[in-house]
Amino acid sequence: MKASTLKLIGYIVLLLVILNLILFAFVVTNWIVFWIVIAIAFIFVKWGLPKLKEKVK
Repeated sequence: MKASTLKLIGYIVLLLVILNLILFAFVVTNWIVFWIVIAIAFIFVKWGLPKLKEKVK
């Protein structure tokens, strides 16, 4: 896995969180779905992304 792929994954997660916020603002999703997506994104960025970063080295 290259560093550019890792950067792309990070941007995709950021895009999903922003899209989630927009959908929540327009009341397309409810607050439970909003917080589940935020929690999954946090867990991935906190623990998943560093493990992927170690594989790049």
